[in-house]
Amino acid sequence: MESEFRDVSDAALVVAIARFREAALAEVYRRHGDAAFALAVRVLRDRALAEELVQEVFLKLWNDPERFDPGRGTLRAFLMATVHSRAIDLVRAEAARRAREG
Repeated sequence: MESEFRDVSDAALVVAIARFREAALAEVYRRHGDAAFALAVRVLRDRALAEELVQEVFLKLWNDPERFDPGRGTLRAFLMATVHSRAIDLVRAEAARRAREG
């Protein structure tokens, strides 16, 4: 099935997401989901946890698309920075938990 958003810019997709267009979110995921997942797996070294993290990041985009500012960079950079930041937080939290228990 051809997406109605296939040829739309990332910034326009975020506007469509703000208007609750699920197909726009699906297109953003099609474009950037694999890269986001690969980064999460690289940092976390856990595929299941990486899947959860990527889902969380895309859900956050759905719930609060205004957080993306096209004047500050690309949507891909925004998503990758969000994934990286959240993944590092999880790694640090796990390390702190192990230190407390060990």
